[in-house]
Amino acid sequence: MRLAVPLLGFAVLVLAAYAPHPEAAAPGPAARDSTEWVNLQVLPDTLPRDSLIQIMRGFSLSLGVRCEHCHAPGAEGLDFPSDANPHKDVARDMMRMTWALNAETLPAIEGLHGEGRLVTCYTCHRGAARPATEVPEPGAPPPPADDGHDHGDHDHGDG
Repeated sequence: MRLAVPLLGFAVLVLAAYAPHPEAAAPGPAARDSTEWVNLQVLPDTLPRDSLIQIMRGFSLSLGVRCEHCHAPGAEGLDFPSDANPHKDVARDMMRMTWALNAETLPAIEGLHGEGRLVTCYTCHRGAARPATEVPEPGAPPPPADDGHDHGDHDHGDG
């Protein structure tokens, strides 16, 4: 219960970071808003369906992967509740790590927190499933800057 409020806050921050631009939102049929999730262990199980999908799309874009990177195959598509794919546990650990950085580490650094600084998946991954850990060669182009916007140049489907 101690983590419920901060985790909900983390989910809201993720949603805000990956919210579509109003002009990019296409009208479509209203999706059923379900809060009957099976096996959500880090994100709150009270998230509306659209919010959960938006968070998953953010993960997909940040890592440059599709849903099957973390979700196991099932009889009729992906088995979203399944824990058979080990990447799912890694994703959970990374969410916990990111939450701890934003909730505990950054606020403890004097002069850093409160200036809109926030660690997200994209902070390290920059669109790659495995973040770069080597220093680039001299003269190599720098990684792309995060301007906080999805420019729609990815097609990763429903997270």
